[in-house]
Amino acid sequence: MTDSVKLVVCIASTALFDCSESHQIWLKEGIEAYKEYQHSHVTDPLKPGVGFRLVQALLSLNHSAGKNFVDVILVSRNESEAGKRVRNSINHYNLDISRMSFTNGTDVTKYLQAWECDLFLTTEEAQVRTVLSANAIITSKKIAAGLVCDIAAEATHASLNEPPSPIIDSSLLTAIASVWPKDQVRIAFDGDGVLFSDEAERVFQTSGLDAFRKYEHEKLDIALSEGPMHSFAIKLQKLRNALATEEQWRVRTFLVTARNGVGNERVLRTLERWGLQIDETHFLGGLNKTPFLIAIDPAIFFDDSSEHIERAKKYVPAAHIVYGVRNVKPDEIVTSSSTTTLVPEETPANTDT
Repeated sequence: MTDSVKLVVCIASTALFDCSESHQIWLKEGIEAYKEYQHSHVTDPLKPGVGFRLVQALLSLNHSAGKNFVDVILVSRNESEAGKRVRNSINHYNLDISRMSFTNGTDVTKYLQAWECDLFLTTEEAQVRTVLSANAIITSKKIAAGLVCDIAAEATHASLNEPPSPIIDSSLLTAIASVWPKDQVRIAFDGDGVLFSDEAERVFQTSGLDAFRKYEHEKLDIALSEGPMHSFAIKLQKLRNALATEEQWRVRTFLVTARNGVGNERVLRTLERWGLQIDETHFLGGLNKTPFLIAIDPAIFFDDSSEHIERAKKYVPAAHIVYGVRNVKPDEIVTSSSTTTLVPEETPANTDT
């Protein structure tokens, strides 16, 4: 197997595990109380976090294939000693994670290129912005990055015209999950601002639907530019193609987009131009994505819209792609952090953008 096939995922400890309890102790009582709490609970395994399911599913590919197709790296701004509980939790869940970075306060994004990272998952929005901003100027390997969104995050204020999320009981969710093969890795992508750049989204946001349709018609034969998750989707396809033919069902991809009409055709032509095969494409024409995501039951869903993420995260693991016109903060200048004081836990995700 060549390095071009191996998928490298770097994940923050707070994205892999639920560290909210210890984080609150640090916020309210300080670093010493936090250290004492971690020491007294060092043998208590942390609960799985939002990124746990994806990591577990991807690592299972190594077992089923008998080859190291996926490498998961734990990255944390903790010091090594404070990270002992995280390491014990990894062992508790039998996760094959042996490579780690404990940076004692230094921004972990400094080391992602060294790890040859394909996908970075974190609970810090600033880290996602740093990585995705760097992609625009670097000529080396581009890194996909997502802000994992905890279902326990503070509730956001829904607008009056927001489509309601469906009411789904746990038994129905279990029944839906059982429809799919047990050991299949399902990953769902939004289109504009995720797989594709936000060029068309900018037209829609600034000039409206009619202008968007005209723009798409005029650009029909021109492929959309690559978005922040393009490189990850391509690597995922290489991984699947490297599996034995009878094992390729283990990776399944989905496009779930608000597009319809003339916008559909440009998307399909772009995917063909890229040579990117998406197993299922759902063009919803503005319908609520959440019922479709519930039916898909993905290991993770990537979207650049905080509104879509807020609805979906109650039912499926979700990551906010903090990129493009939907996520512009005019007064914010993103720079890579220098070495700072010890930060016991990364800041919980906040998708109110």
